[in-house]
Amino acid sequence: MNYALERFTTEVREAIAATGQAEVGQIELTTPRPNIPADLAFPTFRLAKERGLVAPQLAADLAAAIRVGDNSLIGKVEAVGPFLNFTMHPERLAVAVVSEIFATGTCYGTHRDGHAQRVVVDYSAPNIAKRMHVGHIRSTIIGQAIVNLYRALGYEVIGDNHLGDWGKQFGVVLASVEHEGKPEGVGEAALEALEAQYARFAAAAKDDPALDELARQWSLRLEQGDPQARELWQWSVDLTMEAAQRNYDRLGVTIDHAYGESFYEPMLAGVIQEALDCGVAYRDAGGAVVIENLQNLPTFLLQRSDSGTLYMTRDVATIVFRMREFSPQKIVYVIGEPQALHLRQLFALMRAMGYAQEVELTHVAFGTVFDAQGQPLSTRRGNMVYLEALLDDAVSRARAVVEHKSPDLPEAEKNAVAEAVGVGAVVYNDLYQDPKRNITLDWERMLATEGNSATYLQYSYARCRSLLRRAREDGGEGPGGELSLLVHPSETRLIKHLARLPEAVREAGARYAPFVVADWCYTTAREFGVFFEQCPVLKAETSLLRGARLSLVAATAQALHNGLSLLGIQAPERM
Repeated sequence: MNYALERFTTEVREAIAATGQAEVGQIELTTPRPNIPADLAFPTFRLAKERGLVAPQLAADLAAAIRVGDNSLIGKVEAVGPFLNFTMHPERLAVAVVSEIFATGTCYGTHRDGHAQRVVVDYSAPNIAKRMHVGHIRSTIIGQAIVNLYRALGYEVIGDNHLGDWGKQFGVVLASVEHEGKPEGVGEAALEALEAQYARFAAAAKDDPALDELARQWSLRLEQGDPQARELWQWSVDLTMEAAQRNYDRLGVTIDHAYGESFYEPMLAGVIQEALDCGVAYRDAGGAVVIENLQNLPTFLLQRSDSGTLYMTRDVATIVFRMREFSPQKIVYVIGEPQALHLRQLFALMRAMGYAQEVELTHVAFGTVFDAQGQPLSTRRGNMVYLEALLDDAVSRARAVVEHKSPDLPEAEKNAVAEAVGVGAVVYNDLYQDPKRNITLDWERMLATEGNSATYLQYSYARCRSLLRRAREDGGEGPGGELSLLVHPSETRLIKHLARLPEAVREAGARYAPFVVADWCYTTAREFGVFFEQCPVLKAETSLLRGARLSLVAATAQALHNGLSLLGIQAPERM
């Protein structure tokens, strides 16, 4: 769709070119600084230099020569020194933006940029036989937001949950089960007991080479298809994924595939031989397959000397499979910053083997989660927060907020709102900032009804919906009216910001940065708050103005709902 801001930009370029004093290729537009009362600017320095003119005079000549049509979104053209500034026509902009939001509804902000292109997003990736914790939530939340963004950009997106269900660490799981038996219980309780078994066995194996060898043998038995090993492995996979699915359901996460590392086991011998055949790797005297001197990266292995495979082996097979099965234009890995070197090695190896030559391989890295005392969360520190417990705690705290703010809501609705607000707080706390930054679990800030929080955004949406309900109940003028009446400065600022959602979606996708949309949502809520304070809606001066302002309220609600949906955050009708 050709949105209002895109049309405005096109009209500005065409207006400048129509003067005959500049070719389209010479017109580079910029966004003026915040203190400049304009929406687009054309710096004339370069054009003036090419034509041997003085820039301020050229800007003045262009301003005098430009002609604007009666239906143009261009409202004012002004030369300010060497800059040619353009301001949007407030009445026409109001009609254009509110109308296109009504016309497109839940599709407002989406594009067709990625038509007939495919993106694979590798995210979440919990370890089998372990509970999901805050480390997994970052990959899960950021990954789902990137999936949402690329679907909004028109791409076919394939989400892949690359499960950690193979390798020597899984040998420790199997050895611990042999040693102590399967734990009792189901779900997170059974996984917690299994983790404890794993920890006891791993600690004992540090001082007992025989136990370490037992774990290694279980790992090899698993790779070699031993029936007992495979049966225990499948039990662990099922136990883990049943628990994980409950968390995914609460977070609104839907991943297309769950191809664990085990899925690629039949391909491993082939990719190892392929790396050897093309000269990228060699087998050393001990039997290990080695890659060295690859783009100045540290030496690494593709196979151990005991014939066991590694993460790298399985990751190579994964890309080979994805290329053959999906033919993607992009493969995106949403993985923590500590894996940056591993992924650089993987990407370099794939290029050297002749794969993914025309495919964009991207690592979206994320930082560490800290507790309120500024300590990194880790099992060794004893302060690890597990995902189910984190969501339960968030919802419990949100329930107290809902009880305080809306004591008259029915109990079932209180519970539903608390779930949306609590889970939304966790999601937004991750997405409102650059993924590379570390994040802190600060409940007071996360659940604040003012400031940059999901609760504030959800409350703004609910306030919009409340206004629309009250308008229906009092029987006065509903949404409609005369949209060209929306010319109050706070109305114009809000409308201009609503118009920026489509470009925010584009920017967020290009940068793999959901925080761009989160920032758009926050600014929308702020601008709506200013509009609400300065412009009476239900008690507007005329029925036509009331209808127009209710239309703006409805458009704001729709656009805000769309932005929150891209982030995976629910928007309750009442709070």
